[in-house]
Amino acid sequence: MLLYLASEQIIITEDLIFDFYGQQLTYERITDLIEKSNKWRWIVYVAIPVYYLIKFLIISICLYTGVLLAGYSINFTKLFHVVMFSEFIFLIVPVVKIVWFGIFLTDYTLQDLQYFSPLSLLSLVDRNSIEPWLAYPLQLVNVFEISYWLLLALGLCSLTKERYSKMLGLVASSYGVGLLLWVVFIVFLSVSISPT
Repeated sequence: MLLYLASEQIIITEDLIFDFYGQQLTYERITDLIEKSNKWRWIVYVAIPVYYLIKFLIISICLYTGVLLAGYSINFTKLFHVVMFSEFIFLIVPVVKIVWFGIFLTDYTLQDLQYFSPLSLLSLVDRNSIEPWLAYPLQLVNVFEISYWLLLALGLCSLTKERYSKMLGLVASSYGVGLLLWVVFIVFLSVSISPT
């Protein structure tokens, strides 16, 4: 929540919003949008913990299903803690984003913020040269996601006392399958919603 608040204060400024909507909306309409956004901002702060709780539960359920199918006996609560601990790797991304746009790249747009994904496949290609539905899968393949898988496998390894490579396979066959289904769903929505 602190990282979200810092991001809102440092990199998502009113000037940036005016620049983005300036060609499409009147000054009064943009001001009205900003005022309404500020009025309802508390909903975002309430939604953040709910979002992460749901995310941790879904990932834990995926892993727990894989663990049960592999024949291991692990307490769901311990598995949930492994998922929560592993998730800390993703806190690096907003810190990098705040530092990058706050210090190094001070002339940016909302699209730059949206597509910013350090150390990902998307950062290796020109986002304007690819189909819009490819952006999310390319953003998802990054060093932090790979590190997340490695941390999940390490946590499972400590819970089961099995070989690391075996637990990495378990992560791939449980969380990996769930993530693949999620990506297919998001890509399907992107293709369905985008104008032809």
